[in-house]
Amino acid sequence: MEICVYEGYDEMSKQSAEMIIKAVNEKPDGLLCIAAGSTPTGTLRYLVQEVKRNRVDFSKCKFVGLDEWVGMDRHDEGSCQHYLYSEFFDVLNINQENIHFFDAKAEDLEGECKKTDEFIVEHGPINVCLLGLGMNGHLALNEPGISFELSSHVVDLDNTTKKVGQKYFNEVTELSKGITLGCQQFLHAELVMLQVNGSKKSEIVKKLIENDVTTKLPGTILKKHQNSFLLLDEEAAEILPL
Repeated sequence: MEICVYEGYDEMSKQSAEMIIKAVNEKPDGLLCIAAGSTPTGTLRYLVQEVKRNRVDFSKCKFVGLDEWVGMDRHDEGSCQHYLYSEFFDVLNINQENIHFFDAKAEDLEGECKKTDEFIVEHGPINVCLLGLGMNGHLALNEPGISFELSSHVVDLDNTTKKVGQKYFNEVTELSKGITLGCQQFLHAELVMLQVNGSKKSEIVKKLIENDVTTKLPGTILKKHQNSFLLLDEEAAEILPL
């Protein structure tokens, strides 16, 4: 895992976007997986800007959802899908047929996992996977203690995730389960980008770098990936001995 430290969030976002632009221009019909949340916002907005400048075209790309809160869909404000549609898919008028998300409101969630695994097999491997790191070290909703051998699966949320997740909602919202891609799917991706920003994440970044691969800190699995990048702003890297 290559570590890249940038001067500020904006520069990290820009350089992350440039990596995605390069990958998409090399394979215009590739499969992309993009995290929701506050961290990727700058990257997505830069990508939208560069689409308008004709530097990149996502119209032939396929997209697979990374994760979702069980019981929510794109119409629920605070959901992963709502964020991605608002910031990216709707802005660029991405064809709905090119987008596959978990239906986290479905009765058969295991069936949704199977559908997603099959979508990745059909259109994959994932060419670009843009991830964030949780305060507890999770990747997507792969919580501490989860098996690294899993593909898509349903998970009981860690207490830290339940607490931190409230920031996406206007009122207190019950969060108990998630549905997510598994670490095996990240390991099989061609390019994995792990973005982390802000001093609040500096401690978990330090643990990520100092620890060997362990399920106690799921983010460490990316140390086994041959083409993974840890993209940090200066605040997230502020206590690293770099």
